[in-house]
Amino acid sequence: MPETTLTPDVKVPPPVPESPGVSRQRRLIAMAVVLFVSFTHFVVAGLYYLFHAESAAQRYHSQMGVFGAFAAELISLFVLWFVLSEHKRSWAEIGWTPQWMDLARGVVLILVSGGAARFVTMLFQGFFYNYTGHYLQPRSVHGVIGAGISVLTVLFVVVNPFFEELIVRGYTISEITALGGSPNLAIFVSVLIQMSYHVYQGPLRCIALTAVFLVFSIYFSRTGRIAPVIVAHFWSDARALISVAF
Repeated sequence: MPETTLTPDVKVPPPVPESPGVSRQRRLIAMAVVLFVSFTHFVVAGLYYLFHAESAAQRYHSQMGVFGAFAAELISLFVLWFVLSEHKRSWAEIGWTPQWMDLARGVVLILVSGGAARFVTMLFQGFFYNYTGHYLQPRSVHGVIGAGISVLTVLFVVVNPFFEELIVRGYTISEITALGGSPNLAIFVSVLIQMSYHVYQGPLRCIALTAVFLVFSIYFSRTGRIAPVIVAHFWSDARALISVAF
């Protein structure tokens, strides 16, 4: 009788369990990492230039300075993409659902935020004049993008609105509210972070920017759409670059 060869038992691996939802603690840590990587450098630089006004105007005079900021923003966007993908989340969850109508919405935001900035500035100047007898002079930031128009500066102006708005507005506001924070808290934190690295522009410009950022944050909080905000922010940056060049 021939010897019977027994086929060894094939062990079927157990099914891989579905990954549980990301805990609140891990989402908080992830948000802290994204914000730390994205803005620490810019906040430190903004505080330095606040007390060294002569250096602020030279900040992006060289192509290397623009390249450094451009690279930092790309890295930050990559970190944001990594966190979202690790948590199995999409860009749509932080408001990136672009439509053609967002161009028109962006124009409306440009007009509303610009009007708010002018109104708040005039109001502050009126109070300041009543107490001091003179108006507060804005700090000159001419030359902040003083490297002129080049491929690098154009790329920087294109990427910068995505960097700021997707992270400091779309992601931050969405994450704070998803973790149980109130919309007002989310708006406050978003504006506070964004203002922290613009302080080098001086008190008067900071007041105007606060109004602009507040309008942007309220709009996003109410609509959940970030593309119109990016359009409005791009217009501001592009106008600054063109004004320097011409």
